[in-house]
Order: sequence, then structure tokens, then C-alpha cells
Amino acid sequence: MTVVTVAFIVLTTIPLCVSEDVVVTTKNGELRGRRVSTGQTSYLDTFLGIPFAAPPVGPLRFKAPQPPASWTGTRDSTRFSAMCPQLAGGNKTLDLPISEDCLYLNIYSPNAQTNDSLLPVMFWIHGGFYIVGSGASFNGTALTSRGVVVVTINYRLGALGFLSTLDAASPGNNGLLDQILALKWVKDNIALFHGDPNDVTIFGQSAGSGSVSLLRLSPLAQGLFSKAIMESGVSLSHWAVARPGKEILSPLQYAQRLGTAVGCGSAVNQSNAALVDCLRNMTVERILNGTNTVYIPNSQGVPAFNPTVETVVGVIPEDPRILLTRGSGSNVTSIRGINSKESAGVFLEQPLSYFTLPNVEAEIAQFTKIHFFRDNPVTVANKIVAQYITSQHLTTAKQYREALIQINTDFTFTVPTILEQQHTAMIPGHAPQYLYQFSYRASHDPSPSWAGAMHSSELPFVFGAPFMRDRFSDQYNHFNWTSEDSDVSGNMMTLWTSFAKDRNPSPHRVVGGIWAPYSLDSQDYLDIGSSLTITTNLATDRVKFWKSILDKAQVLIG
Repeated sequence: MTVVTVAFIVLTTIPLCVSEDVVVTTKNGELRGRRVSTGQTSYLDTFLGIPFAAPPVGPLRFKAPQPPASWTGTRDSTRFSAMCPQLAGGNKTLDLPISEDCLYLNIYSPNAQTNDSLLPVMFWIHGGFYIVGSGASFNGTALTSRGVVVVTINYRLGALGFLSTLDAASPGNNGLLDQILALKWVKDNIALFHGDPNDVTIFGQSAGSGSVSLLRLSPLAQGLFSKAIMESGVSLSHWAVARPGKEILSPLQYAQRLGTAVGCGSAVNQSNAALVDCLRNMTVERILNGTNTVYIPNSQGVPAFNPTVETVVGVIPEDPRILLTRGSGSNVTSIRGINSKESAGVFLEQPLSYFTLPNVEAEIAQFTKIHFFRDNPVTVANKIVAQYITSQHLTTAKQYREALIQINTDFTFTVPTILEQQHTAMIPGHAPQYLYQFSYRASHDPSPSWAGAMHSSELPFVFGAPFMRDRFSDQYNHFNWTSEDSDVSGNMMTLWTSFAKDRNPSPHRVVGGIWAPYSLDSQDYLDIGSSLTITTNLATDRVKFWKSILDKAQVLIG
């Protein structure tokens, strides 16, 4: 195996000072944003809290989003909107209210009123298990300094975004439809903010990455973007989408449990339409509290309310595996990737003494009971123990801990990501598909060193937190970022913005190595650590192992 190490570094901070109002006239009315100087001759325009849909309240609850109404006068767009309803503590770093009137987007533009050529657009979809999060958590300033326009959005979460009765009463996927309507707003208006409506890259993390992957496959999102970046989540992830008949509880059963929990029990016994009408008249607080009670323990690590396969609206008309096999999304140039120890956080609270062979075998047995409940979980558990424990001759607590982290990371993130990569690579004439692994551990990371690059570890580096100092989200602004942190962040921003600009994540000035598209023959991928290492065959043997199990199983990936 040939390994080539490359690095490209930008070491600058982004000062923000001297602001003034700036006004842009959209199709719905005037917006007043803020123009901020970022240097002697450069500046940034920010427009926050722009409505891309009508408030989904009253009769519009549990329905597809509708276009926003126009307004007279000039609308203030210097403050973030409310977050979409979510349980308290869902986003501790933002001092923002929650409201059903939450379908707003934010724009960061290098120059909203220049006559120069239009810039590529990077459209961010936040994660949060489809139940928490906000576009306001992600500051696009640093990425914007690389010559792109950044858009962040809110979308409906939990039951309000994804409740489904699997029929016309509430088909589901309203959160995805929110994302699609936001993309349509960008298509119609982003040129006014110096963005190119025909050069849009959608990118996201975790549930946001799952959303990106699903939008690639959706017939309703075609033509709204041409590139995609998926960080830790794909359509084949077992949590990404509900496939009726493949879960412990169906979307309809979760909707019925919610109805019973909030006092709509009689409506549950009448019809789906009666159930949805009853839920439509409940307070947001009651629905949120009810949602907290319907999730059943050991339910495959799948949200109670998430995207679902349905044919009424047809956002996801078939199982993603079928859509991938048919070539859906293969025309979208894409980057997919995972973090090296995604699932380490699951075991942070366990003392080292916990990781004995009996406890590890019990963890694996419980894992297979949850995920392979329709198959033979004991047989699957024995195979996992043989693959990850026995054949590796593990004997120490640290080794057992690493094995459990790898089992969970592989099943939840690595394997579905690579399988989706392979599905697309088999389609003749497919657009370039790139694969990466993020393995860097931030210098200030308070977690133990063995945890490595966990789920979400890449986010501050993608958005340039080391360059923002006190101007990024509160969760990062008290860290003392090192020069190495800045190097890694500079590398990631260069990769991501180069991809958005040229469909090629390898900057032209790199000498000695090129991040080549993934193919079934070479299986190249980029390891993003303190430097950038081009290598091959990410988890090849483990992917083959899981595929041999999944091909015979009735689980949610493969």
C-alpha cells in the first residue's frame, strides 16, 4: 500500500469590526442585514432569520411547508429566529426561544451587492438525531472567507417534523420537505446575495448528513443542488430512515403511542385522520412531553420520529437500497466520511474495570438482540465475538474497550457509509465519489485520549472555530486553540470549499498526492489527521464481515 502525506495550511484569524446596515430586496420583500468589515478591503454580509416558509402552525401543523407570504417595509434580518420545538437542553449553547414559527434560514455572504461573478453556495443541514438542533449553532463566517456563500437552516424536528401515519392523514417527512423548500428559496433568491443558484453544495452532519444522503435520492429534490458532503451518516444508516416492516415499532405505531400519551386515545381508535386532527390541537409543550414518553428502550437506536419510506408525497418513495441500486443520486458528486471513533462517547462513563470479557460478551449479546431481533441474535453475537475478540487475541480491558467502540462505530457509521459508497460506485457513469476518515483529536478535548475522534469531533474544524476566537458558538469560544488545531481546520475548510468550487477537494497547489475519487478497484480514501494521508481500503475486512451478516439479515442497512 502506498501512503502519501500532504498538508496545506492557512494561519490567519478573522477579525470582525465596524458594521453597517445593508438592504437586499428579495421576491418576498426587503431584508436589512449587517455588513461587517473582515479586513482592510474585505467585508461580510450576514442576513439572519429569513423566512423561507409560512409558519407551520394551526392547520399547517403536520403538513408540507408552504411558501412564505410577502411583506411590506423592510424586515430586520440581524437576529436569529427561534429554534424549532425541541426538549429543554436540546441545544444548551444558544440563548434562543423555541417556537413552531421556526422555518428560517441564515446567509453569510462575502459580498451581497457586488457585480462580480456569482459564488458557489454551501447549504448546511444540522444534525441532532432529528430531534434537536438549530442552524444558528453554525457560524458560516470562516467558510465564507474562502469565497463561498454559506446558508444554514432550521427544519421541523421530532413529531412535528417526522410524524407519519403512512397515509394521507400525515405522510411524514415534513422535516425533509422543509429542507427542500429552503433549497427552492435559495434557487430563487441566492443570486441577490452573490450566490450561484446553479452551483449549490448541500452538506450536513449526523442526522443532517442522513438528510443530505436522502435528498440525493429524493425525486422531489432533483435539480436543487449538484454536490453533496455527508459527515457521519448516510441513507443506509440504520437510524436514518424508517422502513415499514423493518422496525420494532412502525411510524404509525409511534404516532398512535404519541396520541395516547397526550390525550388523543379516543381518536387513535377512530381513524388516522382523527388522530392527526387531535394532535394538531394540542399545545407544543404537550407534544414535546408526550414525545419523551413514546420512545421505547432498546429500540435499535432509531428515533421515534424520523424520515420514512412513503408514496403519498414520495419524498422517499422506496427503500434507499433500491433507489441506490437503480442509480438514484449517482449523478451528484459527493464526499462521504466518518470519524475514526464515532461511538467512543457511548462508553465514556464506564470505568476501565467494566471492560471484562463477560461484560463485553454481554454488551454484544444485547446489541444483537436489539438490531437482529428478527434473525438469530445468538448466532450473530457469536460471529461478532469471533471477528472482533477471539481472532484478535484480545486479553486486556483496554483492548476490549477498543473492540466495543469499533463494533458500534462500524455498524452505525463506517459500514453503511462504505456500502453506500460501493452502491454508487457500481453505477455506470456515476459522478465522482470521495471517501474520508477524520481521525484528529482536538488539543483541548476534555474527553480521555483513548476516545479519539468521536461523533461530531470534526464540526469545529469544518466551520473554522480556531480562526473565529470569541465569535463562534459558545461551546467552542473558551478553548485555547493551538497552531495544529488551526492547521487541521484550515485543511478541512480548504478541502470542503475546493470541492464546492471545483467538484475536486484536492487544491491545485498540492504536490505529491491527489485525493482520488473512490472506486471499487482502488478504494482510495483520505485520512484527515494532523496531516492529510492518502491511503486505501478503509475497514475492508470488517465491511466484508458485516456484509456477510447483513445479506442474510432483516436489519436496516446493507
